[in-house]
Amino acid sequence: MTTLSKISSPSVPVKASRSSEETSPQAAPAAPVAARAEVRRPVDGFEPAPARSNFVDRPTGQRPGPQPLHLLGDALVAPASTARKTEATGPVEPRPTPTGAPVIAVFDGGVDTKHTDLDGSMWTNPGEVAGDGLDNDGNGIEDDIHGFNVGFGSGDPMQGAGTDHGTHVAGIIAAEDNGEGNTGVAAGKAQILSVGGLYDGEDLLTNFERAVDYVVDMKSKGANIRAVNASFGDEFRDAASQERWTSAVQKLADADILLVAATANGHGSNMNKVADYPANVDLPNVITVASMDKNNDKLASYSSHGDKVVELAAVGEDVLSTVPGNRWEEMSGTSMATPRVAAAAALMFAENPKLTAAEVRDLLVKTVEVDPDLKGKVSTSGKLDLDAAVAAARASAARSAA
Repeated sequence: MTTLSKISSPSVPVKASRSSEETSPQAAPAAPVAARAEVRRPVDGFEPAPARSNFVDRPTGQRPGPQPLHLLGDALVAPASTARKTEATGPVEPRPTPTGAPVIAVFDGGVDTKHTDLDGSMWTNPGEVAGDGLDNDGNGIEDDIHGFNVGFGSGDPMQGAGTDHGTHVAGIIAAEDNGEGNTGVAAGKAQILSVGGLYDGEDLLTNFERAVDYVVDMKSKGANIRAVNASFGDEFRDAASQERWTSAVQKLADADILLVAATANGHGSNMNKVADYPANVDLPNVITVASMDKNNDKLASYSSHGDKVVELAAVGEDVLSTVPGNRWEEMSGTSMATPRVAAAAALMFAENPKLTAAEVRDLLVKTVEVDPDLKGKVSTSGKLDLDAAVAAARASAARSAA
């Protein structure tokens, strides 16, 4: 690893030229969770984002129940930030070269698997028989054909809150190139595994842990899961929660799965000393993303930053993508920037399946386009350079074949 720090108006059906940078938000579903289209009240001095019709705040999910004060101790103060770990802490076991299209697991509200722009881009569980009501593969979940609903413990990702958000994220990654709506950054090259229900049932951290267990198990059974998109997060000040977040992300690292995480929409807030999870987990398989404006020439006004905890930025403003019901909308937020980087990672894994999660992270940070507006705001001072990142992965494949 390098020494860089770890870094809505009513919708209508859209028929437009494919652009991954256009859409309009739908009303947030009623649910006991911080909804995407809401602007959170100021926390720790954060200013609310300016009102805009398509801004969607990063979901925070449900909070865990209160802990006894004696368990919190001095952990109410966020730990001082340090540079991200850049090397694995233990020996790395040789891994077989993955086969098949790279799979990106979208942890979020569920993805509309029947959307005409996504139905050909979904991962399909080969161990399940659709619609028979049985747990054919013996993993404890009936009919988990295209993923898992962690909030309801079912094989239907579309139950619960946040499906507009999850479907939008998935479309940025892999919406099909079929002349409708938008074309995903990794269209035709990546598949989507939906882990829905993240904002239902248990608290966000517990659901994240269960989601990690699911994808790690599916990878052990042969699914080519290479990355998790995490367009959500919140502040967790207690040491026990921080340790659980880190342990869960370490499980992803041990399974060689990259975590691509959104920083906050704090309207210019600096996240270096904020205990923001999972974005600020300090492990070499984590890359954290801020949002550029729609012209890709400056940090978006709503985006947070942090040169010790955010690696790079990508376009996240006025992004057109899929929403449930065969529709497309524009949304803006760090949640929309993050899947662009996840899709870039998918294209890199497609070019060179032998790359590890940590190696892809390194290539992403080494190939950024430096932007003066990002100096002191992200660790690389740069923004995603998709072509350069994919070319670097291709070159690495050529070197390994020589």
